[in-house]
Amino acid sequence: MAEQFVTLDVNEALQRFSGNRQIFSRLLLRFLELNADVAGRAEDVVGRGKSDEIAIFFHSIKGGAANLSAKRLAAKSGDLEHFANKGDIDTVRAELPGFTDLFAQLRAAAADIGKS
Repeated sequence: MAEQFVTLDVNEALQRFSGNRQIFSRLLLRFLELNADVAGRAEDVVGRGKSDEIAIFFHSIKGGAANLSAKRLAAKSGDLEHFANKGDIDTVRAELPGFTDLFAQLRAAAADIGKS
């Protein structure tokens, strides 16, 4: 359970949501539901090779992750957005496995929260 706090800062998120665990949990689950196929979508958008589309995709993930205090995912998404804005698609492509791993870690953290 301690690893979830590296992936997801629950205390910070609860402060953001005025201590309302139910709202936080509902929004977290909705974020994960809306992004259930994030790996496939990321590969698709990167595969098209359009820097602006890639940047928008990762910017969107970054915003959702940051609002939920999923700090590592937000940071990785921000990095990928930055590389896309520079036109460095090769680096974005190389970093995709790390991005999808962080998303999987967030799913695991959310499952742990659901048990508590």
